[in-house]
Amino acid sequence: MRVNPERILEVGCGTGRNLLDLGRFFPGARLWGVDLSPAMLSQAKRKLAGLAERVTLVPAAYDQPLGLEAPFDLVVFSYALSMFNPGWEEALAAARGDLSPGGAMAVVDFHDSPFPTFKRWMGLNHVHLEGHLLPGLEQWFSGGRGTVRQAYGGLWSYFLFFGAKWP
Repeated sequence: MRVNPERILEVGCGTGRNLLDLGRFFPGARLWGVDLSPAMLSQAKRKLAGLAERVTLVPAAYDQPLGLEAPFDLVVFSYALSMFNPGWEEALAAARGDLSPGGAMAVVDFHDSPFPTFKRWMGLNHVHLEGHLLPGLEQWFSGGRGTVRQAYGGLWSYFLFFGAKWP
């Protein structure tokens, strides 16, 4: 896996906060952000104005590879994949299609909750807490390391995942 990616994609980039951090951390990288919400992308455009020459924002659902001229070295999902219901499997397939061989997949997202009422409430916000994403990631990406951590006194858990595109 590359430790210094040249091409980075964030799926569900929202207001661009992570892209801004990624741009600072990897000053030579080109950045792409895809999001379904024009309002979020408008905020991202303002936030990323200082990196405008390195950033491309794409208003779209991420259900197929972007099909650009070159693949990405890193694809990032940050609290977005759990909202793709249905559609998370298509998003993972798209990410595999967009990643270069050996390219890295980095994900942080909601995992599960032992409280059915909390799960239903999160579902109203389009977040599914069923523990289904981490096994899917481990199936689609090799060398994946998933770690589950508790949040807010065990009300819910989240996971961190880092893996690579296998051939």
